[in-house]
Amino acid sequence: MRRTALALAAALLGTAACGGGEVAKPPPKQEAQPSWTDVFAATPDIYAVVRPQALKKDAIYGSFWRSLLGAAQARGLARGATMTEAVEGAEEIIIGVNQSEAALILRGVPARLDPKTITGDDGHALFHSTSDERKRVVEYEVTDKKLGAGGALFVLPDRTWVGTLGTTRDRARASFASPMNQPAPKVSETALVSVQLRGAFLRLFERHALVGPLTKKLTSATIELQPGSGGVVVGLSYSEADATAYGEMQAKKITADLAKDKDRAWLKDAKIAYEGNTVFVRVSVPPRLLEELPKTKGSDLGL
Repeated sequence: MRRTALALAAALLGTAACGGGEVAKPPPKQEAQPSWTDVFAATPDIYAVVRPQALKKDAIYGSFWRSLLGAAQARGLARGATMTEAVEGAEEIIIGVNQSEAALILRGVPARLDPKTITGDDGHALFHSTSDERKRVVEYEVTDKKLGAGGALFVLPDRTWVGTLGTTRDRARASFASPMNQPAPKVSETALVSVQLRGAFLRLFERHALVGPLTKKLTSATIELQPGSGGVVVGLSYSEADATAYGEMQAKKITADLAKDKDRAWLKDAKIAYEGNTVFVRVSVPPRLLEELPKTKGSDLGL
């Protein structure tokens, strides 16, 4: 049997080497392309994903999204009509924030837009090129200091714009020159909006009178806006099972207390349960709240 096996192996090797005439050459190694995912050394403490195209098409949230954009433009937050067009026309808006750095990514920006033509409300250009525009990644400097001193915009070949602040600019420049193509943080594929909180940012809530009890051994929190009647889904992930059970109990208590106010009575319908080490709170958003959100001011939120 050993001789038979050796003969069979030799025959197979001989066929692979000689059977077709020439030995097949391996495909040429493709050069790694610059990726927005390399901007982050790790998943940021605040990581948000907004999907404008899905929002605009949504039967419930479409009008709310348009109102929100209109309000932002009216209050001077959008930095001009062309910048609004870039944000509204993108497939995804991604925001990452840590203690000393921040990045804003627009994926799938409309091909007709050029950073050189993006202007503020005063008609002045918001960006000017600081690198050879024939390169695969073009770097622009922010001319409007209100957007942040030292800010930069990188334009990638796949119509992705990456805006950076602080030390993120240097890391972005280096990572685009030598791409690693790190995987993107995982988010829901169906969510219209997804916000993840972790690390140092979560620690800020430990002494909060209302939500402080939820932070015991909490590793991350996710808030998602699902399409249509899917409502809002909050996920609270804990480091161990006992903390998860305690978190579920606290979530039910906090929701019940909030629902005592007639303006928040809709929270009575919240569904709270845990799966594994994650507590999920699911609640539908009442239409009246959607109508009021675009009118909300910072003072209304105690900011």
